[in-house]
Amino acid sequence: VAEEQGSSGDTMPAGNKQLVPSVPHRLPAAGVRFHVRSFRRFPVQCSVYYSCDAFQGSGIAWNLSLNGWRVDGTHPVDPGTVVTLCIFLPGQHPTVFVDRAIVRWSRGQEFGVEVNTIKADEQARLEQFVTALV
Repeated sequence: VAEEQGSSGDTMPAGNKQLVPSVPHRLPAAGVRFHVRSFRRFPVQCSVYYSCDAFQGSGIAWNLSLNGWRVDGTHPVDPGTVVTLCIFLPGQHPTVFVDRAIVRWSRGQEFGVEVNTIKADEQARLEQFVTALV
């Protein structure tokens, strides 16, 4: 299998696309951290399966964008956990598989994920779906 080098120096199978994560910012006076969202969010609900080495879960993905969304799941996850995702887009759209997403925040069984690595054809399907929402 051919490999490409990602921006962080790690290798991934050729044909995968690594998305650049949002840039964290710190407000000097308040010390509050937040992420500037680089993509518009859409108020859709999709079934999702998520997994890592330690567990598998399922749930509903909300506020879909090209690089992340919120999940209400069956299994809690900690920030920093790397998961794979299978998102079932509504209607007749094909399922989208995400090779690597990072949990950025969590509250109980609700958490936010940021897509880190996705194959080019999967990204194209996600873009086609999101473009139809605009």
